[in-house]
Amino acid sequence: MPLHLIAACKTDPGLQREQNEDNCYTHVVSSDEHVAAILIVADGMGGYHAGEVASKIAVDTISQELQKLLAPPSDQPTVRLGKKSKRERAASDSQPATEDPPTPSDQGAVTQRLATSVVLDHYTDKLRDAVEKSSEQIVAYGRKHSDAKGLGSTVTAALVIGDQAFIANVGDSRTYLFRNDKLTRITIDHSLVERLVEAGQIDRDDVYDHPNRNLIYRSLGASRSEVEVDIFTERLQPGDALLLCCDGLWEMVRDEQMESILREVSDPVEACDLLVQRANENGGEDNITAVVARCVES
Repeated sequence: MPLHLIAACKTDPGLQREQNEDNCYTHVVSSDEHVAAILIVADGMGGYHAGEVASKIAVDTISQELQKLLAPPSDQPTVRLGKKSKRERAASDSQPATEDPPTPSDQGAVTQRLATSVVLDHYTDKLRDAVEKSSEQIVAYGRKHSDAKGLGSTVTAALVIGDQAFIANVGDSRTYLFRNDKLTRITIDHSLVERLVEAGQIDRDDVYDHPNRNLIYRSLGASRSEVEVDIFTERLQPGDALLLCCDGLWEMVRDEQMESILREVSDPVEACDLLVQRANENGGEDNITAVVARCVES
């Protein structure tokens, strides 16, 4: 039975910030035969008003670039088998050729695997390209507006096609998967404290109170013309949920608290409301943004 998605988002300035530099976006296309969605959270930076501009550029650019991918497959241009991206061609050029071609009995399975791989690569490339373009747009805005020079934004974005989720991440906003009542982080923060945890220099729990917890080494814009985008893929199942959020949420509401809320509250609107409420109750030190998307059977 095909999956359907229901999604909601909420953003709040928190209790200690005068303005909200976060932006979020959800768009779900769902029918009996097809489901697709775009989910985005962006956390801007760069001084007065510049941060909110950067996050809005990120959300607007990524959502616009991905819109055409939400149509049913029959309405989209054909993806040619065997057509490789520049990244794939560079990787394959360094690999030795296969010694033995597949036998005729294996040809059907090989063709199917090739088709699946090409489709996955197609959506991965489109998502990466959209995020890269958003960074270029932010840089271009900064060049035209001297008072906003150096503006930037984090972003975490999910493109869902059928039961396949493609997740992009730059910075320390996060995407989580909630499955079987357990919350698991999919993305990896591009932050100093994450590197310290990976190096074994601090414990995971130390991240929340570390004096340099807000230092990130990768973002959209920030006067850099190029950005490296992490892409993750996840096959969704009935009962799953995706949670996208900024650091203003996950720093105030620990993973186990977010897990408890998603376990107790199935409605995405109510879940977003409660997540934001809990972040404010725990201090609301930064802007707070959450996107929740539930996978349900039709």
